[in-house]
Amino acid sequence: MSPAAEDAQAVPHRGILAIVVALILYGSLYPWQFHVRHYGSNPLWILLHRWPGTFDRYVIWDAIVNITLYVPLGIFAFLAVSSRASRTVRVLVPVAMGLALSASIEMLQLFDDSRDCSMADVITNVTGAAVGMAVGALYRVKLQRFLAALPAATRLRPSGALLLLSCWLGYQLFPLFPVWGRTNVMHRLAALGPLSTVSLVATLVVFAEWLTVACLVESIRKKRTSGLLALLLLLVPARLILASRTLAWPDIVGAAAAYAVWLCLPRLWVRRAVPVLLTGALILSELSPFHFAGHTNFSWVPFRGFILTDWELSFVLLFRKSFWYGSVLWLWRASGRSLAWTTALAAASLFVLERMQMYLPGRTPDITDAVLAVLMGLLLWLLRNA
Repeated sequence: MSPAAEDAQAVPHRGILAIVVALILYGSLYPWQFHVRHYGSNPLWILLHRWPGTFDRYVIWDAIVNITLYVPLGIFAFLAVSSRASRTVRVLVPVAMGLALSASIEMLQLFDDSRDCSMADVITNVTGAAVGMAVGALYRVKLQRFLAALPAATRLRPSGALLLLSCWLGYQLFPLFPVWGRTNVMHRLAALGPLSTVSLVATLVVFAEWLTVACLVESIRKKRTSGLLALLLLLVPARLILASRTLAWPDIVGAAAAYAVWLCLPRLWVRRAVPVLLTGALILSELSPFHFAGHTNFSWVPFRGFILTDWELSFVLLFRKSFWYGSVLWLWRASGRSLAWTTALAAASLFVLERMQMYLPGRTPDITDAVLAVLMGLLLWLLRNA
């Protein structure tokens, strides 16, 4: 492969490297609660003198996690360096980037109550970057060919289906931070409660969501969607180890029922039923629990509720509602309806439903959902015409 061709391939690798760095920053500084601290020495001196007080299984586990976390950084940092650079530069850049990033994060963690600054973390992180660099050097050609493969590039091209799947994954996985421990898992399993208390409306919504995901995956992958959908089902128990997330019976029952329907019923029937099913489920969800009483003021300020809510919950709701309303538009457009008219009808319907929520207890009616539907319609139109 010529140097010019390798340089052209290095450009997308730099984009992936930027994503890897962003994910490391997010995970290492979560939950982003910094406080002013006054130390007698500068942060670098403190970092150089901070080491684990004991050597136990937790230290070993942290070392494994830190090495694994920085391996992708080393791989893509190596691939992102121009082929015209000397081999020494290509080797040193990933290690230097891992060192600079890790040391900076560790010093920032001095101002976070929930984090510990440790030189051992820097060493293990740099080790991970070095391992990634070695993998990149050994399998450079194979990695470049795999990442540049035409089928993968075609499936990941910007599209409405990919946008909606990204929103759904955001809803499933946010805040992207694991909380390990058997005790934590046992407490969340105990919080499920008896199956008899399951909400039929919530289960119907999850059921419709998963069938929608199946249709979106099918539009991208075209075939063998059942296997990929089975892998996505693993996201349901993943809630047990995600920070600030919970697992409920509707998540389990709805996902399992949707997978069974996708396997057993003709796909044509499912594709025709899903637009009606998702639309109906969302209408029922908007009007649940169907006890009209009292009166709540309607807010005309878009996204006011998201701003006033805890930021993690706000992102989860934003991802889910973006998936809901965008999927309704995408499904009806796929069935032959006009995107413009569908968007207008969805926004108007959501406005009416929100106005009805003024008489439902525990609801905060506002203009946000209608505005969000219009924004999702605009995004789908832009992606369709890109």
